[in-house]
Amino acid sequence: MAEFCLDCWNKINESNDSEKKYIISKDLDLCEGCGEWKPVIIMERRAYYAHKLRYVILPLKIICMVFLVLWRLLILPYLIFKYNKSMKN
Repeated sequence: MAEFCLDCWNKINESNDSEKKYIISKDLDLCEGCGEWKPVIIMERRAYYAHKLRYVILPLKIICMVFLVLWRLLILPYLIFKYNKSMKN
């Protein structure tokens, strides 16, 4: 992955983003834009928080899938009855 400092990133994308939008490394790393040792951008914060929330969302997805399967098993006899009734007509 390419590593750019915030200044080079803003030059490349022709934007004026602040440090609050990105997670910046604490250690110095070689910027591929200017070739200097600077803190570089690791990732955008929006993706960072979505990555952290996966621990909350995953159990909710599992619970919803279990309820969905149970619901489908519960209505299966009715669907079979309805199908057989429509086939007789």
